Amino acid sequence: MASWQSLGELTVSNDWQSFSSSVIAETFRITTTIVNQDDWDKWKFRSAAYLRFIYIDNSASVRYYIRVLDTPTVYRFEIPQELKSQLFVLRTPQIIRASRYLPLTPDGNFAQWSFKLEALQG
Repeated sequence: MASWQSLGELTVSNDWQSFSSSVIAETFRITTTIVNQDDWDKWKFRSAAYLRFIYIDNSASVRYYIRVLDTPTVYRFEIPQELKSQLFVLRTPQIIRASRYLPLTPDGNFAQWSFKLEALQG
């Protein structure tokens, strides 16, 4: 029976951050949570995130644009066939802030939000 494996939860920032676990999965559930709703609604810049995967040969996937949503959302990020054929299927997810206000705006000027990543196993 399939189940969701937590890969962790990170607060999105202006720097690439790696999740602690590497995975083979292609189906993921992402939950975004705003830390301070007032900052999000009134005082600070909003943002999204880019998600990418780093493979064991040190290559990187394309960047996937992820918006802040009210409900957990399931995404499919396929491993490229050429990497599957070389058995390079283990990959480490990474995130970074996505905003038109970058790179000049410091972390503190953005509303904080967290990015929870789960992989479908089994």
